[in-house]
Amino acid sequence: MTPITILAPVKLAPGKTEADLLAASTKFQQNFVAHEPGVLRRELVRTPDGTYLDIVQFRSEADVADVMEKEMKSPVCAEFFSIMDLSDFDPEAPMDMYVSLQTH
Repeated sequence: MTPITILAPVKLAPGKTEADLLAASTKFQQNFVAHEPGVLRRELVRTPDGTYLDIVQFRSEADVADVMEKEMKSPVCAEFFSIMDLSDFDPEAPMDMYVSLQTH
């Protein structure tokens, strides 16, 4: 299996703060991500323009598809996504997937 990394941009919904994002991210991690064996690691970072990236490494492309399907049905995920401004998000658009060549 070849690990796949997704760089998911996160823009906060109006009225939401970084503290809201961190609290929601922790809950999402504990109640959803931690139970997904296909997720190898996850990191939330702030970008220079004040938005965020949720960097998630998966075991394989099949694991990406599996987890994304589960996300669409999960109330825990819906709560995490509710703090985001998804007005520019197109759920039909393919996400960029980055194939790992080396991990050190």
